[in-house]
Amino acid sequence: MDYIWYVLFGFLWYQVIAIFGISVGLHRYFSHKQFQGSKTFEIVCLTLATIAGARSPLVWVGAHRIHHVYSDTDKDPHSPDYLGFWRVFLNLWNVDSIWSFAHRKYIRDLIDNPRIMFFHRNWKVVYFLLSAITIMISIELFVTVMLIPLIISFFAYGLFNAGGHKNGGPITNIWINILSAGEGFHDIHHNNPGQARLHKYDISGFIIERFLYEKETRSSKFS
Repeated sequence: MDYIWYVLFGFLWYQVIAIFGISVGLHRYFSHKQFQGSKTFEIVCLTLATIAGARSPLVWVGAHRIHHVYSDTDKDPHSPDYLGFWRVFLNLWNVDSIWSFAHRKYIRDLIDNPRIMFFHRNWKVVYFLLSAITIMISIELFVTVMLIPLIISFFAYGLFNAGGHKNGGPITNIWINILSAGEGFHDIHHNNPGQARLHKYDISGFIIERFLYEKETRSSKFS
C-alpha cells in the first residue's frame, strides 16, 4: 500500500508547486505584475513552475496575456468554444508564433528578464537534471516529487483552460479550485486581472496579501 502514500505526498507537493510556481509565480507575478519580487523569488518560482510542467515561462505568460486580451474569441489561444473542450483539456493547442509582430508586445518585458529567458531556453535541461538527481536518491522520490506532480498538472491546467470558460465567458469552477491552487474563480479574475485576492478561499491571493506586499488593486494592462 506504499503507493497510496506516494500519490498522497505527490498530490500535496503538487499543491505547493502549483501555488508558488504557477499561481503566485507565472500567473499573479509575471503575467499580471500584482506585486514586486526579488531575483531569488523569481528563480524559486520558475524552478517550481518547471517541476509542475509549465514548460517555457515566456510562452506560458505570453499565452495567458493573449488569452486575456482576446478571451473567448477565435484569437484566444485556448478557447474551448473555438478549439473544443477535449483539444484544450488535453493541451493540444499552441500560440501561433509568440515571436510574431502581433504577439511580441505581450512578451517584450519578459525578453528583458534574464531569468525568464534562461528557463525559456533551458526548462527541459532543468527538469531532466532535477529528475536525474531525484532518481539517484531514489525512484520513490522521483515518482513523488517529479512524476506525479507532472501528471496532475497536465490534467489540472488542461481543465483550467477548458473548464474555466463556458458559453463565451469565464466562470467559477470548483474542480479547478481543487486542482489548480484556487484559480477557479476565473470570472472574478477576468473582471479585474490586477486583483490579487479573488475569494476568501483563494490561497494564492491570501499568500500575496499577507506575505508578498500586494500592490494597490488595479486594472491589469493585459485584460
